[in-house]
Formats: sequence, structure tokens, C-alpha cells
Amino acid sequence: MKRYVALIAFFMALSSALVAQETADLYSIAEEQYFNGQYGAAIRTALEGLQQAPAKDSEESAVELYSILGASYSRMGAFDKAADYFFRCYEYDRKEGNPEGMTSSLINLASMYVYAGKPELAEKEALEAIDNEKPLGRPYKLAMAYGKACDVYHALKQEEKALEYANLAVSTARETEDAGAEAIRRSQRAYPLLAMNRYKEAEADLSFSEKIFSQNGNRQSLAIVYFQLAGLYEKTGRNASATSYYRKALELSRELPDKPLEQKICNSFSAHIKKSAPDEAYELLSRSAQLQEEISKSESDNALELFNIEYETAKKEEQIAAQERALHAEKQRTFVLIVLLLVLIVAAIITAITAYESKKDKEKLRQSNAQKDFLFKVISHDIMSPAIAMLRGIQMLRSHSGDGILERDSEVLVQLERQAESEVELIDNVMRWARNKEDSSSRDKARFDIVSMSREAMEQYRGGASQKGISLELVSPDSIIVFSGRNNLLIALRNLLSNAIKFSHKGGRVTVTIQEKADEIDLRVEDCGIGIPVDKLDSIYNSESSFRRPGTVGEPSHGLGLAVSRDLVAAIGGRLDVRSVEGKGSIFTIHIPAGGGEGNG
Repeated sequence: MKRYVALIAFFMALSSALVAQETADLYSIAEEQYFNGQYGAAIRTALEGLQQAPAKDSEESAVELYSILGASYSRMGAFDKAADYFFRCYEYDRKEGNPEGMTSSLINLASMYVYAGKPELAEKEALEAIDNEKPLGRPYKLAMAYGKACDVYHALKQEEKALEYANLAVSTARETEDAGAEAIRRSQRAYPLLAMNRYKEAEADLSFSEKIFSQNGNRQSLAIVYFQLAGLYEKTGRNASATSYYRKALELSRELPDKPLEQKICNSFSAHIKKSAPDEAYELLSRSAQLQEEISKSESDNALELFNIEYETAKKEEQIAAQERALHAEKQRTFVLIVLLLVLIVAAIITAITAYESKKDKEKLRQSNAQKDFLFKVISHDIMSPAIAMLRGIQMLRSHSGDGILERDSEVLVQLERQAESEVELIDNVMRWARNKEDSSSRDKARFDIVSMSREAMEQYRGGASQKGISLELVSPDSIIVFSGRNNLLIALRNLLSNAIKFSHKGGRVTVTIQEKADEIDLRVEDCGIGIPVDKLDSIYNSESSFRRPGTVGEPSHGLGLAVSRDLVAAIGGRLDVRSVEGKGSIFTIHIPAGGGEGNG
């Protein structure tokens, strides 16, 4: 046995390892797609990874996919989506106590807010990134955090603060002894300096950055620095230098290629040479218009692809949910079939043994009836009697407990009483239903006063109704004599009253109305409770239906009472119908023939 258990454990571990490997493979694929510029494909792959275990069940496995999704959505201009996934990365790092990862997540999150035109949302993240990074002793990352704060305040047009953090970024970058890191921060510092008309300082920073970027081959940053210098020279009246740097920036942006940057350069360069070289200025504006069209098309394509991704993801999630629901339903059906099969096997064995031991059909029937009678006796004596005794005991204990009983204990007694009442009701319904199916005595009829019978049933439930503050009212003539099955009607009415009280709110009302018509007598039970959904009305008489609801104060419901009531009423030639409005209440009506249904014997 131990060997089999170990073998099962091995295969389960192997299955988990294979699933984890599959998620890791999807991350590697998504990462490769991202670095190849296939951002839509990277998003699809990463989302597929999130829908699979263990990423579906574990943030530890999902966080790398979050980072790919954040970066890919950012590249496609969906900055709000990107911010959402970077925030998940941050939340994971914070929860797991990973300050090294938190800095990057906060910087990325602040960047998304700035790109989305919401710099006011980025301030908190940028400052938190700085505070988080300070104790970690990583000057390169700290310089990045200071630089991001500079970007945020520059976007907010708070140039003094932007310059303050830019200075901290530059001084921190120098600690790395990496000229490239310093050049990035100094080119960043040029923005607030230019905005504050501090041209000489800005020129010094940009000239330093130009030299370093030219040496280390950082062409993207170099193109931006060329553009910054062109604007600086234009503002300071050095038009020849401005023209030269506009051309350098334009040429490099085309080589990269960087269409948004090239368009900005075209617009600024065109305005710069509008008077001195109008033909070239016109060509630059034409190129800008062409670039705008290409950029707009790219943005539209990205928007369409993102829409398709969202649609595909939602569709796939719905398919997965449907598959899971189908699998769950199949498991339930399989379980029920197995149980039924076992019951059938046991029944077949019992039948075979009985058939083998019985010599005659009459003897077999006698023995079977004797067994059923014995079973009913056991239920009524050994099960029903103790259940009733327990219920009476609880009711007696609660009624004699006095004011000194604790509120908690009183509530326990109320719950015990409800449970005991439910058990007694269930046993009684099972016995009545079984006897109705097998025993013709349940169809015996006699003359009796249906009004008096109704009062009897209502008195039985008046105590339970009083506990919930529910009033019981009887609307009827003083007496109506009928010829019908009294026991069947009494049990059916008791079940309807029990349900009406169970599903009524505290302080409600249950009304029993008896009306004598020309060809029938109607016995109606009306409540103002929670009602029944319209799509469930057809299943309430089905004992095998899965529709079960607890009462308004948690009373248990077995779903057998209405099925029993319908069969008992039908056995005496009557019918039971219902009208209900969810949230307003239900009306159950028992119709019995005025003549007692003699023709239905």
C-alpha cells in the first residue's frame, strides 16, 4: 500500500513540475517576443501563462508575467493597462519583503503615469522609490529614482523641484564612476535648466552628454541630446549651430528609426528655417504630416490589436470557465451514477437473496411487506419518537429557562429547536410519502370539518411563527364539511405552513384562506416572504432538484415537503398549484373537489 501511495505522490509531483515548466517556457517565449518587438504576441503569450497553473494560483509564478505585460502594454501605448500590471509587481514585492524589486516596480509605475499624462499620480510612487532605495546602497538605481522624480516634477511644471532631484541624480550617478550613467542624468537635468532659461548650465550638461553618448554608442539618447542642443542654440540666437544640430538630430532619428522623435524634430526644424529656407521647411512639414499619418495608423493598429487581445482573452476565460463548470457537473453526475450503481448492486443482491430464499411469489411479497412494516415501525418508534422527544425537551427547556439565561445560550436553544423541528418534519414527510406510494390507506376518505382541521394545523406552528414575530391568520367560514382524505390534507397544509413561516421575514404575516366554490374547495396559504424565482417554479415539486434555500433565519430546507404535499393531494383527487413573485411572496393553493372526489377513488 505504501508503495502505491508513493507512486501516486511521485506522479503528482511530476505533473506539478511539468505544469511549472510549461509556465516558465511561456515566460521565456513572451520575453523573446518582447525583445523582438512583437509586443502583441508577447501580451497574448503572457496572458495565456496567467490562465495556467501555477501562475493562475500563485503570484510568485505570475509576477514575471506581470512585468512582461506591463512592458508590452507600455510599448503599445496602453499606459493604464501597463500601470495596472506594474502595480501588481509592486504589490507582490511589498508583500514578499523584496525592496530591491520594489524600486524598479515603483519607477515603472511612475513612468506609466507620466506617459499617460497623469503626473500628479506619479509623485507618490517616485518619492517612495527614492525612500525605498536609499538604504540599499545601489547608487545606479538610486540615481534612476532621483531621475524619475525629476521627470515627474518637470511634467508638473515644478521646475525648482525637478532641478533639485536632477542634481541629486547627477551627484549619485557620479558615485558609480560610469560616465554613461552620469551622461543620462545630466541630459535629464537639462530639461528643467532649459525651462528656467539657465542656458549655460544646460549647454554644459548637454555637451558632456553628447560626448559620452557619441563614445558609447547610445544613439537614442544622442539623438535626443542633439534635439535639445538645437533648441538651446535657437533660443540663444546661435541659428547656424541650431540648424546644424537639427540636421544631426533629424538624420539620427531616421536611422534609429524613431518616428515620434523625427516628427517633433521636423516640426521644430521647419519653424526654425521657415523664413530662411521656406522650401525645405515645407518639405519638413510634409514629412511631419506623413509621419503623423503613420503614427496614427500605428496607434490605430495597436488599439485594434489590443481590442482583439482583450476579446480573445475574455472568450478564452469564458471557455475555460465553461469547461470547468462542465467538468464539475460531469464529476457530480459520475458521483451520482456511482452511488446509484452501488445502490442498484446492493438492491440486486438483496433481491437475489430474497428471491433465492423465497419459494413463492406470495411469500416473497409477504416478507417484503413485513420488512417495510418493520422499517416503518423502527422509523416511527426508534427514530421518530426520540426525535419528537428531543424537540419537546428543547421546547420545554427554552420555555422554562427564564430571564436568567444568557442571550448566547438562548440563541443556541432556538437553533436546536429549529433543527429538531426540521428533523421531525423530514422523517414525517419521508414516512408519509413512502406510505402514499405503497399504501392505499392514505387514500381513505371521511367527512370532516376542513376549517377545524386548518385551525389544528395552524396551532401546531403558532409557536414557531411567534419566535419570528410572524402572525398566522385564518380567513374562512365557521365550518365547511368535506368528504376527503383528512390525513393527507393535514400533512400537506402543515408542510405549506412550515414553508411559509420558514421563508417569511421576521414580523411578517401568513394567511390561510378557505373558500367554497361551486365545484371545488380551495385551501390557500399566502405569505409575504422571499418568493420563488420564476425559472425555479417548475422544479419546486421535484425532490431530486438541486434548488435548495435556507429560511430567512437560516432554517434548513430538505426540498421534500412540496413533493410530498403534491402527491398527498393528488392521491385524494385534488391538485396543488403556486403563484409566486420573487421578493414579494408566494401563494400555494390546494384544490379539492367539492364532492370529495368520489369518482377518483
